[in-house]
Amino acid sequence: MVSACASPAKPTLDLGRFSPQSLEEILVRARGLEAAGPRIEFLSRHFLDVPYGAERLVGAADTPEALTINLAALDCHTYLDYVEALRRSTTFDEFPGQVTAVRYRQGDVAWRNRRHFFSDWVSGNPGPLGDVTARLGGAATAYARKELNRAEDGGVLLEGIPVVERTVAYVPAGRLDEPLTRRLATGDYLGVFAQAKGLDVTHAGIAVQRPDGPYFRHASTLRGQRRVVEVPLLDYFRKTPGMVVYRVLPTAGLSR
Repeated sequence: MVSACASPAKPTLDLGRFSPQSLEEILVRARGLEAAGPRIEFLSRHFLDVPYGAERLVGAADTPEALTINLAALDCHTYLDYVEALRRSTTFDEFPGQVTAVRYRQGDVAWRNRRHFFSDWVSGNPGPLGDVTARLGGAATAYARKELNRAEDGGVLLEGIPVVERTVAYVPAGRLDEPLTRRLATGDYLGVFAQAKGLDVTHAGIAVQRPDGPYFRHASTLRGQRRVVEVPLLDYFRKTPGMVVYRVLPTAGLSR
């Protein structure tokens, strides 16, 4: 068995329908959008219709971790990884380093350091992202004490990763309404609250405010979609247990 502490494997890069030149052009255009929300909307828009693809990352408790950038197929978490890394990048050359910073604690490419859970983005030394769920939800906010990575049988969901106790704030679906969702900002990162004790969210995506209401942009697993799409937000979240909301802090700029 290979130790999880083994040296990282060789990085892998698949840009799919993009190229270094096209991503550079996108980043040049994004420089004119100083606010985080519009920048996230602009960058994430370029991934619409990219196919869904799960388990594209390389690494496990018994497999050396490799920095993997695969823009040819996305799951909900890698979609957010790449959008947030692009948001922090000013050139394509910076992008792999920013993926590393977003995906791994202390930028150390290792299975044990990967941010496996959505709340890892705002826990410990989270950088420019903050949990604004309770601020937006107010009295509608609920709280759940979680044992992340604890399986129902008492074991673990992910080998080589410790169980972490964490309180997750969320707005239950039954308390979501139009006034509350209108307080979401374009570019907010949204999680679908998980009822299982071992998870914080089961899915994630991006809020986009439009004149006709808020939308949810995400890498969909639904039959007939299986790609990055955007759908009316309330229609989607009313069928879930609830919503978790993270936001780029206004003082963070492009900081890591």
